[in-house]
Amino acid sequence: MKGAAGKAGGVRFQWLDSVKGLAVLWIALYHCLLAYGSGQIPWPITIGSFGDYMRPAAKLSTLVKLGHAAAGIMAAIIQRGPQAVGVFILFSGFGLTYALVKRGPSRAPWTTWYRRRLTRLFPVYWVAHIIFLVSPFTVIQNHIDYRFLLSFLGDRVYPVEKMFFYLVPAWWFMGLLIELYIFYPLLYKLLERMGWTKYLVLCMVLSAASRYILNDVLQANGYYEMGGFFVCRLWEFAAGMVLGKLMAERADWTLQRLLSWKALLAGIFIYWLGLFFYQPNFLYFFSYGLTSLGLSVVMIHLAYLLDRLPGPGKALAKTGVYSYSIYLLHQPYVMYAGRIIRSAGMGAFLAIACSVTVLIVLGSISIEYTVNRAVDRFSFPAAGKA
Repeated sequence: MKGAAGKAGGVRFQWLDSVKGLAVLWIALYHCLLAYGSGQIPWPITIGSFGDYMRPAAKLSTLVKLGHAAAGIMAAIIQRGPQAVGVFILFSGFGLTYALVKRGPSRAPWTTWYRRRLTRLFPVYWVAHIIFLVSPFTVIQNHIDYRFLLSFLGDRVYPVEKMFFYLVPAWWFMGLLIELYIFYPLLYKLLERMGWTKYLVLCMVLSAASRYILNDVLQANGYYEMGGFFVCRLWEFAAGMVLGKLMAERADWTLQRLLSWKALLAGIFIYWLGLFFYQPNFLYFFSYGLTSLGLSVVMIHLAYLLDRLPGPGKALAKTGVYSYSIYLLHQPYVMYAGRIIRSAGMGAFLAIACSVTVLIVLGSISIEYTVNRAVDRFSFPAAGKA
């Protein structure tokens, strides 16, 4: 997301923007399907449940069966939308670290770094709150009460059972970003001191261990594990930091290996491994990191392919540039649309969901652009030099 680090050290990578564009569109379609899918389709659609989904079309023509199957496959993919959040976590670490490494020893003090980050993070977030106070055609999960002020100030963590999914559930990501920003200088210094291999292993161990302690030992609220406690998602963020460091120091070498067919196969395998590990035993504590890492590699390859299409490639990259505001603004509207079209078939759902998402993307781009221009011009002139 742009608020997390859309521009890396003065250089914008179209493939990075395209990955973020894919991720935020995936999440938006997921939330629309979530509102639509209650009682309409198996949840989730898996190899085992695909037969149940296809049963209503059993006596129809072959062409109709093929269309029904294609819609089911698309729905199954969209249902995995929450996995795209891990991609955002990874590329948040990438953008922040790439910018710092490229800036080198003369980089600004951490106080300046914090100011720049927060002036990109909070203004759009505040505007999103104000919009939902006055906007029609939305699905808002809770009543407006004292928690609105806490959320407005950035508290999405404490008390976790009341704040994590308050008002707009997707905003839990804001709390995770704030935690990661607070500890980022320490994380960056550890990366520089330990080297990327030892640092990544350390963060993998810390993430798995913290998930185990919270889940099995303390039996804490699952929201902490999801992102309320940043160490549980540190593996993904650290992987992005490592990738950012390697890209800043050896871009050609890194991209050559990242875009190889061996890396693609490895990404697919790691992603599958993460899905396989999602089960009720000790393997579960490694599932988030593996899924996010493998999916990120696969999506980088997909983004490079789509970037070869001039029109769609530029549109997708533009969406990624403004993915932060799209993420903040989309959920209440796509869920409203999903609820009112529950009587429609899957084909109609896909057409309407995509149309609504496009409108939200266009509106979000306009809002974030306007807010950032106002911040740069009137409040914090130096904030644009991130």
